[in-house]
Amino acid sequence: MNRYKRESKHNDFLKVLGHFKGSIFLAVLFGFLFSAIISYFSPDVFQSETTIKIYKEHEKSSRDFMSLALGLDSNNIDHEIDMLKSRLIISKALENLNLGIRYYEEKNLKKLELYKDAPFVVTPKFIASQQHGAEFTVKPISTDRFRLILEPGIIETIKYNIKHYLDGESRDNKLVSYDAVHSFGEPVVTPWFNITIQKIHQLDSEKYSFSILPNEKMHKFIAKRLQVSTLSKKSIVVRLRFNDSVALRAQEIVNTIANSYLQETLHVKTQSANKTLYFLDRQLEAINKTLQSSAENLQKYKVSNVVINVGEKAQLTAEKLSALESERSEVNMQLSILENILSYMKTHDDISGIDLGSNRKISESIDDLVVKIQEVTTYRNSLLVDYTELHPDVLKESEKLLSLASTLQQKIRSTIDRIKKRRSTLNWMIKQHKSTMSSFPQQERELSQLTRNFLVNEKIYSFLLQKRAETAIVASSTVSETRVIDSALLPEKPMKPNRLLIIALGVILGFISGVVYAFIRMILDDTLKNVKEIEKRTKIPVYGSIPLLDSDKKIDPFLESLRVVRTNLDFIQAESSSKLVTITSSIPSEGKTTISVELSKVIAQGSKKVLLIDLDMRRSTVHKRLNLKNEIGMSTLLSGRNTIDEVIQKSAYDSLDVIPAGPIPPNPSELIMLKEFKFSIDNLLHKYDYVVLDSPPVNVVTDGMILMNMSDMNLFVFKANFSKKDSIEELNVFVEKYNLKNVGIILNSVPLTKRLKYGYEYGYYHAKSKK
Repeated sequence: MNRYKRESKHNDFLKVLGHFKGSIFLAVLFGFLFSAIISYFSPDVFQSETTIKIYKEHEKSSRDFMSLALGLDSNNIDHEIDMLKSRLIISKALENLNLGIRYYEEKNLKKLELYKDAPFVVTPKFIASQQHGAEFTVKPISTDRFRLILEPGIIETIKYNIKHYLDGESRDNKLVSYDAVHSFGEPVVTPWFNITIQKIHQLDSEKYSFSILPNEKMHKFIAKRLQVSTLSKKSIVVRLRFNDSVALRAQEIVNTIANSYLQETLHVKTQSANKTLYFLDRQLEAINKTLQSSAENLQKYKVSNVVINVGEKAQLTAEKLSALESERSEVNMQLSILENILSYMKTHDDISGIDLGSNRKISESIDDLVVKIQEVTTYRNSLLVDYTELHPDVLKESEKLLSLASTLQQKIRSTIDRIKKRRSTLNWMIKQHKSTMSSFPQQERELSQLTRNFLVNEKIYSFLLQKRAETAIVASSTVSETRVIDSALLPEKPMKPNRLLIIALGVILGFISGVVYAFIRMILDDTLKNVKEIEKRTKIPVYGSIPLLDSDKKIDPFLESLRVVRTNLDFIQAESSSKLVTITSSIPSEGKTTISVELSKVIAQGSKKVLLIDLDMRRSTVHKRLNLKNEIGMSTLLSGRNTIDEVIQKSAYDSLDVIPAGPIPPNPSELIMLKEFKFSIDNLLHKYDYVVLDSPPVNVVTDGMILMNMSDMNLFVFKANFSKKDSIEELNVFVEKYNLKNVGIILNSVPLTKRLKYGYEYGYYHAKSKK
């Protein structure tokens, strides 16, 4: 049973597809054409990519503890990803690219961007902001001349009209429109733009175009198409991808952004060394003057005084005192640096400029904090390019800076206290050595003092020279540990669109749309389709299913179905040997007249005398189908102007006579109700085997009711895919209400399936062979 239901549903599905195959085919065809058009006009998109290894100093293990103690990620690669996508890096990349002027060519209904393959170059000297991004059209006229056109776009025109209507904008501020002929190389000067178009090679197409936008405004163009991501969650290798309709431009943009990022990281590193060199140069300049003065004083003293060699003890004391004073000078320098940093932090909000330079040995932890502050500040500044200070990411970085600054102040204060204690110890030791020196003779003390000053200054000068040399080496040899692993290559094939896939999806969607449309039509369709639907709704017998006659090739099944109806009529028991048959329908256009005429022909072919009477006097068409005159007929018979013999006309078919409707009377229903009508029908039944009445539709006029009560057989004609299913229910009520007898149904215009066609043709040829 379940198998039978599944097969039944499957057959119903196939029937629906077969019935709406034309609609489904059109939907598939539309889907194919629409997707083919989309595929053709969709521009090719090329993707170019490069990979960069990110290196940050805070990745060193010696600094991991400090970063973790502050709650910071020591390998926060997300900061560098945001840096790569920031306006800062993109702006630096745009300095080395020329993207603002874009060239196009119209070819085969498509608009193709030429980039560096354009046959001409546009050099703008001035362009008003109103024309930024506007499309200029270039039409070659000859080898040396061209036509330049600038027309406002539809959207621009609409905006202008709306703005003028709302704001009452002055008419002086009009939309710019330009159309003139120029020579290549000739400056085109207008109040709105000043450009020069230079020809590179022959212009082969009929139409070119270009647009001009300041290069610095191409940031959105890059940011929208740039993709930056890591190869994996814990990877320090970043992949840059850029999608563009021009393969060469995609390659150049990716490589330029990568190089700009590398240069920026290198600039940050060398900036510290440059600041240190500047500090050391100033210190060297000052100490050099002091050293020269000490040397001159020592030389003058030796010239003007006869000095006895200082004893071994005095010499050792002088050297020790010189070393202590040199160490005290270095301590004072460190103390001065830390106090200046602390003072700077109290008076400045932005402390990213703090730099220990060559004095990083003061405190490793302070150096770590300074580096971390610089990194967080740089990242925060990159965020401020795109966001405000109230953005959550900016607020998060600001909180980090406050925490780092507080920690740095504490570290500096504790270091200052430690250095001050060291300085106090050095001062006491120097005081003791000076006391020892005071016990030496006056001349020895003076010489020792001058020698000591000279040695101290010389050591300080040598120390500064050494530090400067070290810093200069660092500055000159600084390279970025961040490096490009794989440079971007020129894409050979576009990554999209996949044109075959687009067309396949279009065909599939078209088919699905067609099927959905078919089933929606089936669900919403409340018309009769076949005999089964009639049998489900009524007990009135179906006398025939007449196939749709839309070509001469289907005439045989059509005639065979009418013979089936004729055979069914032969079994009807009538009060007399003749039979009165009324054929009607519920509404017009269901084919009752066609059935009446063709059924009368078929009955007449069976050696029966048949009379066909057209009683649809309001819309008579029987005479037209049989090529008869309609000057006289039932209307003139019942009105007494003609006799029965006068109104009966011979048809072109043997045994078939016809009484046309005649001229349209003012009162058809009253004429049928006359006694003369029934008397005439009774007389005709004595002359003919069948009298067929073509009655008006019962739901339109009441004429049919009168005829049905007289008839031996009443046939209701319904049209497949036209008559409503509710009309069967109305027929049930109608038959029961008026107690009609011998009622039958004929379903007309049924689509001819292969199975039905085989059945009709078999019956037709079988009957023909028996004859």
